Amino acid sequence: MVGGLADATPAARLDFAVLVVDALIGAYEAELERALQDRRRGPDAQRRLASWRQATAGYVQELRAAQAALYVARRVDVHLDRYDRIVLQIDDRPLWVAWPRVDAWVLVEPLLAMEFCRRHPCGSAERAASLRAPPGSSVTGSWALVQGQPPAWATVDGLRCEFSDLSDRPGKEALCRAVVADLQQLASALRATVARGEVIQWERLTLQSDAASARHRITVNDEGDHLLLLLPALAAAPVDWAETGRWLRRQIAGRVVDATVVRASGPHGGARRR
Repeated sequence: MVGGLADATPAARLDFAVLVVDALIGAYEAELERALQDRRRGPDAQRRLASWRQATAGYVQELRAAQAALYVARRVDVHLDRYDRIVLQIDDRPLWVAWPRVDAWVLVEPLLAMEFCRRHPCGSAERAASLRAPPGSSVTGSWALVQGQPPAWATVDGLRCEFSDLSDRPGKEALCRAVVADLQQLASALRATVARGEVIQWERLTLQSDAASARHRITVNDEGDHLLLLLPALAAAPVDWAETGRWLRRQIAGRVVDATVVRASGPHGGARRR
């Protein structure tokens, strides 16, 4: 619910920032408490988890400092960066909003929207809904038309979607933007999974609908560790999962690689969908 805040009053932007920072602190403290109670893993995983706890405790202190700074700030702005991440600008200091689990924002957003609209007029349900940015709206890319190759829409950082023709070009671009946004969300979630000491068995990676939560369950290993995310485009598009898995692995390793994640000929092997 960020796009609609560009013209909001300073008081509304401050309230939104306070709501988000308060929710962030609560989410990280809950995650720290959960980690303290986790005794299932071996010594190596426990050491990684201890390192994560130390770093996370430090981040909570930064959040508390930002929380205090909000009340004395001369100006507070809220915007999305190129990857649709929320940035709170507190005077001249940016704070990127990063949740301990990527799916946390999906759970928290309706509650924040409800509380924000209780304090400030949102106008209507349509107006409140318009506060959400379209999936992938901040993804930067363009069409790549090369003779002898399928037309493709490609992001500036190397993700490509190929198509059999150029009919309904806006619709195809929107599809690719949404797939890329889902992939970026999944990569962030997997990166956090590794940071918590959980093992990703790439050959076991599966994506399936989870009826109970109306989201998608991504199982990452034989122990049943999983993520619950909203990945509608990734679940529905003809994704080349072998290429997508290669891109995800490089992302988690901190490496940049080009990848054609949607091919004109349809889906390929890789992560299993159920």
